[in-house]
Formats: sequence, structure tokens, C-alpha cells
Amino acid sequence: RMLSLSDVFSFDEVASWEKRTEKLLGSRPHEYFAELKMDGLAMSLIYEDGNFVQAVTRGDGSVGEDVTHTVRTVRTVPMKLHASKKVSQSVYAGRFEVRGEVVLPKKEFARINAEREKEGLPLFANPRNAGAGSIRQLDATVTASRRLEFILFGIVDLVDELPLHEDMLVCARELGFKVAPEAEVLRSLTELEDYVHKVEDLRDKLPFGIDGLVISVNDRAAFYELGVVGKAPRGAVAYKFPAEQATTILEDIRVSI
Repeated sequence: RMLSLSDVFSFDEVASWEKRTEKLLGSRPHEYFAELKMDGLAMSLIYEDGNFVQAVTRGDGSVGEDVTHTVRTVRTVPMKLHASKKVSQSVYAGRFEVRGEVVLPKKEFARINAEREKEGLPLFANPRNAGAGSIRQLDATVTASRRLEFILFGIVDLVDELPLHEDMLVCARELGFKVAPEAEVLRSLTELEDYVHKVEDLRDKLPFGIDGLVISVNDRAAFYELGVVGKAPRGAVAYKFPAEQATTILEDIRVSI
């Protein structure tokens, strides 16, 4: 299944999650991995013998929408896994699955809306919806023209070969995938606070939208040992930023029946 993360909105909630995690894992030393939470469309990519064969949206977590025809046009999705002696050779044999987000970069979103404005078409509301709509196009040439990006955040299985969450991202780069910048290993709540402030300062400068951070147990065996509650893994949470706010002027109201 493609799981959904539980949301937290404060350091106190993160501390409570950490205490629950510590209690379940016992006294074993462990660390956490923090990364950007992209504001895009979650996607599962399937490879067979190193070749891209299928792309599926999250859907309800168990069944998603097959969007292979449009995802083939996303330039950061390798059609063939890059050869590397630094990764387990098992990834090139049989089924290999990765997960990530399809995002529409901010500059591309601005370019598309400028073109639509010239053509008198309605503007897209935000990059996330525009990106999701682009992936669901029947005409793949429309998707290709919008320069989407796939940013990987996980590899399914290979726990023995990739024992740490950070190992997955190193492996992903070797295979030709793009991963989000600014990820860090954390060992305390103080380090988490520093990381949050750092990302908040960088948020507007990032090339794509984010709506928070993902904090995971770095040890993947421990992550799976913690199990799942409903649709959410116990081993990770999404630290959500406050919603961005803006002021608008209501110029007119037209009542009709």
C-alpha cells in the first residue's frame, strides 16, 4: 500500500510522537531523517529488469490510476535505470518499485499561466493542481509541454541492501532519479528546530512548493517494525507548516436564481 502520513503542527506534537516511538523501539540508539515534503502528486513507479513499465497514482492507497502514458514524458523519470556498481545489482533484475512526487516547478507554473492569460484561458490556481491535472491528461503531448519533475522519496523493499532511509536517497541518485535537497539526519528535537527554521528561511527560494517536512526513523528495519495504524506508519510524521495566507478585496457580489 501507499500509506499516508499523520500530520503534526508543533514541536510538542513531534516530541509526543518521538516519546511513543522511543517506547516502542526500546533503548536501542536511533536517529531520525528529515526531508522536504513536496506539494505534488504522489506516484509509484514500477521497473522490470531495469526498464520503466508503469506509473500509478496513490488513489486510495491500494488502487490508483494508471498514468504511465503521461509519466513517460516527465524528463526526470529515467526510462532505464542508470548502471552503477555502487548499488545492489538486484534492482536490475525483476520488479523494482520507487515512490515519489510529481511536481510542477514554480517557474514553469508562472510560464504556463502567462501563456494562458495571453490566450484568454482561466489561470491555474496553484502548481499542485496544475501538475496533477497535467498528469491526468489524455494527450501526453500536453503533459510533455509542461516540464514536470518527479522527485523520489522512497524505494520499496531492499531493506537489507539499504538499511537507512538516507541510503535510499544515495541509491536513487545513482540510478538516475532526482531527490529533494536539504535533507538531514537529526539526533534531537533541538536539531529538528534548527532544521525547521532553516527550511522556513529557504522555502520561498526553493524551485518547487513544499507544505512541510517529513520526519522518519532513519533505521528502515525499525521503521517497518513499528508497523502501521490505519493508513499511517508509526515510524514517520509530516510536520506541516501553517497555511499561507493572503488578503483580497471583494469587489462585487451578483445574486442570481
